[in-house]
Amino acid sequence: MTDSNSTDWPEDQPIPLSHPLVPEQIRQVIQRRFEGEEFVLHRVPTSINIEWWLFDQDGELLEAFWLE
Repeated sequence: MTDSNSTDWPEDQPIPLSHPLVPEQIRQVIQRRFEGEEFVLHRVPTSINIEWWLFDQDGELLEAFWLE
């Protein structure tokens, strides 16, 4: 089983929405709110938690997610 707090994914590499490291709650929100849009998801470890940054194809930040 994969731990979503694991640091095994490189920060500079986009992560597929279907990857097991993406928490289900975040996956569902992204699928609902950004359905049909092109985006790039990055997993960013911080000193407090893991953040998930969603960018459009032009590199503009659309949304940032995290779990408390």
